[in-house]
Amino acid sequence: MHSVRARSQVARSLLSLASVARSAAAPASMHTPKLWTSWRSFPCPTHSPFISRSFTSTSSRWTNEALQKELLDGVTFGSFPTRTHKCGELTKANVGQKVVLSGWAQKIRKLSDELIFLPMRDSSGMIQLVINGSSGASDRIRQQLTEITPESVLCIEGHVIERNAKAVNPKMATGEIEVELSSVVILNKTHKSLPFQPSNSSEVNEEVRLKYRCLDLRGEKLQRNLRNRSLAAWVIRDYLVSQDFVEVETPMLFKSTPEGAREFVVPTRNADAFYALPQSPQQYKQLLMSSGIDRYFQIAKCFRDEDLRADRQPEFTQVDLEVSFGSAKDIQGLVEGLVRSVWKKLKGVELFNGGEFPRMNYQVAMSKYGSDKPDTRFGLEIQRVADLANSNILEAIVLKHDSKPSDSDIKRITRTDAKTFPVVKITDKNFSSWLHKLPMSSRLEGSLNIDEINKSIDLQPGDTLILNDRPVFLSGGQTAMGKVRLELASTMQSKGLLEIPSTQYNFLWVEGFPLFSPEEDPSKPQDRLAATHHPFTAPVAEDLPLLFHSPEKVRGQHYDLVLNGTEIGGGSIRIHSPKLQTYVFEKVLKMTPEESGRFSHLVDALSFGCPPHGGLALGFDRLMAILCETPSIRDVIAFPKSASGRDLVVGSPSALTDRQLSEYKIKVVKS
Repeated sequence: MHSVRARSQVARSLLSLASVARSAAAPASMHTPKLWTSWRSFPCPTHSPFISRSFTSTSSRWTNEALQKELLDGVTFGSFPTRTHKCGELTKANVGQKVVLSGWAQKIRKLSDELIFLPMRDSSGMIQLVINGSSGASDRIRQQLTEITPESVLCIEGHVIERNAKAVNPKMATGEIEVELSSVVILNKTHKSLPFQPSNSSEVNEEVRLKYRCLDLRGEKLQRNLRNRSLAAWVIRDYLVSQDFVEVETPMLFKSTPEGAREFVVPTRNADAFYALPQSPQQYKQLLMSSGIDRYFQIAKCFRDEDLRADRQPEFTQVDLEVSFGSAKDIQGLVEGLVRSVWKKLKGVELFNGGEFPRMNYQVAMSKYGSDKPDTRFGLEIQRVADLANSNILEAIVLKHDSKPSDSDIKRITRTDAKTFPVVKITDKNFSSWLHKLPMSSRLEGSLNIDEINKSIDLQPGDTLILNDRPVFLSGGQTAMGKVRLELASTMQSKGLLEIPSTQYNFLWVEGFPLFSPEEDPSKPQDRLAATHHPFTAPVAEDLPLLFHSPEKVRGQHYDLVLNGTEIGGGSIRIHSPKLQTYVFEKVLKMTPEESGRFSHLVDALSFGCPPHGGLALGFDRLMAILCETPSIRDVIAFPKSASGRDLVVGSPSALTDRQLSEYKIKVVKS
């Protein structure tokens, strides 16, 4: 019914267009200036690169038949055979069957006048089409094939036949069969030369691929990634609904609040009134807990105006959830079940045999791996060597003699703009004296037994030490030694000295983060503290007395889910006391009345009898990048932004007209 209406509407449009064309060809006295202006503004004849120049005049050649033929050149508009199968679904079980397939033509291979092969691809895979022999029908098909260019869209009819043994292609899922053509319908030929072939997109500059994303998305890799993303989203929804969660959509137009990252602002037609796009649904989901929703989730869009890299986009997706009356352990258990469900469905892997994920304290992670998101798939662990004066320690990475990189690589890795790390090669001669020959030896504290130290760090002659001194108490996300460790691992892996399995999934909960950290924003007073994660995280109950005189020592009820060195999720138990939340805003974070006033809606919700609650957000894009084994989240997003933050497909962000700027009371200041 809909297709009949659509064809009828198009027919009326074409007749109307022809009528306008005839009017344009008539004497000037027969049409009004208004009609002429309307026709001149019509984009097809004078502006489109696809319309023949023969139609750019107002001559009598403007006929209904000629115009229709021109507009539908190389296109089948109307009915065509209904697809019976997808290309990649055919198997030997279909041999002898008549099939109708639709898809994109690949490059034709003509072995002779009578034997022609044409691979065709659709979303399910590839099949080889063949025409062999000479007949009246075959001649017609051959003539059609001469008009087909790669990536033209076809509908074909034919019979599935078995390839002979020598022609079997083991690299194709359908390599044991092919389809012998009996008819071909060209649904839409390629009307422009393609900037690249989807099958060769990996050889093309990424910006070109992003600009012509519709071509790039035809490739097998991105097709598979997007389908896996869809499947993972379905598994997540199914699991959470089975756990009595309610999916609630929260607003995209929010307000500017001081949560940490820079925001995207949205102007309105009211002067001095702006929306902000949400960095996360954090405040709304806490309001939902006060509303009695009890268990909320959402696959939510979030926005942050941050510097971009392989694992960061200005708009991204997170699996957001919040639970009332639950402990950190309860929430972690729910998330572990969710992650297990996804890995089981997409990878066929049972994580930890159904047991709990490992847990690690933040200070341990920073000390041992130099990171709050440690990759535990390989060694190179940072070891404590000795205590130094002024509450510092000496730490080291030991490179074993049989697997260490070259001296030039070690020199490159240990010399940075910020510092040069001492490197010591252990020999028989200095095995019992190396520690006392270090530049910082005068700062060593306590009685030291070098033989015991060598034993504790498993040091042998032939090994190499990379050393560093640092404060005992650590903050932030990564230490200087942590950067060295990752660079060493990358170098050693590239040289075949270290194996890091991509299919090994080392999930890990990191807990015990400091609730507050030193302010890192240079535009703010450096004597102020900042929330390590966000200002709504509850302190550990035992540390509550420290909040009033040593807030920097307070631990937060925060937990990060880490996978192979990547943070894929973070959550916490929230503050549900309105007075405690106000104290954190005003006394600890030293927000101005204007800043803290932006959270008045949240404090009100806590004041109305809000239950204890907590939650977590999983980075869906990062999760999918790991599942799809790709280094960039751009490969699991349909239309991602480029490294410079631009959508190259549509050309955004773009300038506004003077009229639009005036309407929104905006004045652009040229820098």
